[in-house]
Amino acid sequence: MKILLLLLLSALPSKEVLAYDVHLGPIHAGTMKLILTETTYQDQPCYRFRSILNSLESMDWLFTLNDTLISYVTKDSFKVLYFEKRMHETNYDTIIRVRFDWEGDRIIYEDGASFPLPPGTLDVVSIYYYFRLNPLDVGEETLAVLHADRITEQATVRAVKEVAVRTSSSSTGSLMCTKYVPDVEGKGSFGSGGNLLFYLSNDSYHRPALIKTVMTLGSLTARLKWAWSEN
Repeated sequence: MKILLLLLLSALPSKEVLAYDVHLGPIHAGTMKLILTETTYQDQPCYRFRSILNSLESMDWLFTLNDTLISYVTKDSFKVLYFEKRMHETNYDTIIRVRFDWEGDRIIYEDGASFPLPPGTLDVVSIYYYFRLNPLDVGEETLAVLHADRITEQATVRAVKEVAVRTSSSSTGSLMCTKYVPDVEGKGSFGSGGNLLFYLSNDSYHRPALIKTVMTLGSLTARLKWAWSEN
């Protein structure tokens, strides 16, 4: 079993926008964007990763979602420094701010709650970019640590097989991808209440072409629609 190592085998663009269609089971329910920019945080060169999820107006009768996740990660060592969750949903509205103190080895919430910070800890956005920088070959596995919603979990992440993923971002209509399966004991992969799967393209970009959360009552799927980047 491989331990999580910051090998940084690939490279990320300086700017990137990935746009997704989101389906709840067979229903087109919303859109998502993953946005990457280079910036600084506390005078350190960083990546800023943003995940923006919005439900369609046609779904307002059932639910509304307007959720943004923001992660600041150092470019040289890929350490998460800050994470923010902004959730605006039906009958629910909150902002959660989390600081990662690597000198004190603590994860610190804005309300003062704190938790141990294991080496290599990722958040629910940075995990995709970590494996883009450190892709696995089919049959390989590695350990990953992820903190979400005051819970820290260790997962064995496996690259299980190559799959052709349908996407309009490709001129051929599909991308050959590697399927990644994080395996966590307990309530579900990374505290999601379900099983998280993601598919990274086998080209030089290693973009997530498909992200899927399988839950008890169905699945939530984000499928890549278009991509733009600038080096």
